[in-house]
Amino acid sequence: MFKKLSIILASLFIGCSSTNISVDKKIKETNIENSLIQKYEITKNSLTSLNNYYYFYKVENKGITLYKMDKNYNLVDKKIIPIIIDTQKITSNNKNLYLIGYDENKQKPIILIIDSDLNIKEKKYIGDKFDVPKDIVTNSNKINVLLLTYKNGADFKICNLKNCKTFSKPNNQLPKFIKKFNDGYLVIGSYQDNKEDLYIAFIKNNKIVWEKRYDFGYSDIPQKVIIKNDKIFINVNSTDYMGANKYLTIILDKNGKLIKKEQNLEFQQLPTKLRT
Repeated sequence: MFKKLSIILASLFIGCSSTNISVDKKIKETNIENSLIQKYEITKNSLTSLNNYYYFYKVENKGITLYKMDKNYNLVDKKIIPIIIDTQKITSNNKNLYLIGYDENKQKPIILIIDSDLNIKEKKYIGDKFDVPKDIVTNSNKINVLLLTYKNGADFKICNLKNCKTFSKPNNQLPKFIKKFNDGYLVIGSYQDNKEDLYIAFIKNNKIVWEKRYDFGYSDIPQKVIIKNDKIFINVNSTDYMGANKYLTIILDKNGKLIKKEQNLEFQQLPTKLRT
């Protein structure tokens, strides 16, 4: 009995220890990322990691400068890509970096596929003319890019490196984020009709399984999306009819049903022109 109890306690300790190590590692990685963002004055979308290195880019007059850093903030490599594009985001999978942007000359979205030594392996144009890249998500060897298109009002596309699927809706959705979720994808954005309500859709096998519309104010713009334990956490900047902002965190279940709404800030000062 005592031996059995000892084994159970030991296994619990090991489990807790592993969890703590995982949490500590994540905190350390987040601290490194935040330090790089502050030091080099870049955004979260400009930074990614691959094989224990951090990669980020800065847009300069001569093109795009790519940086490779180790976890001690040492510069390992730096290269200038002589390409002028409107960059949107960089991400990675298990072997490559993917930088999405908009080529003004071609008037099309572009993906730069870059190896871990900062060499461009391929330039790939996706979508149609005037489509706007919004977000990118990688899953093993799969790459999917979220595009905004205006052919039939404000619609959106999900594209891989070979083809695109257009999701055309009557209410004009402005997409902002795409996230992996339950063997499919979540698309989060806002409506562009008479009100900017929050828009969430779950897409699987190139079909919309469900979509939700939530109204928290006059304008509801998603700022950040996190998926955890089959729950969807969305930070929303909500503006009322008087122009005052409130910051919300909403929690949805796996079917998009609202579980909880938390208001992070009760009230922000009105713009000067609306004060009395």
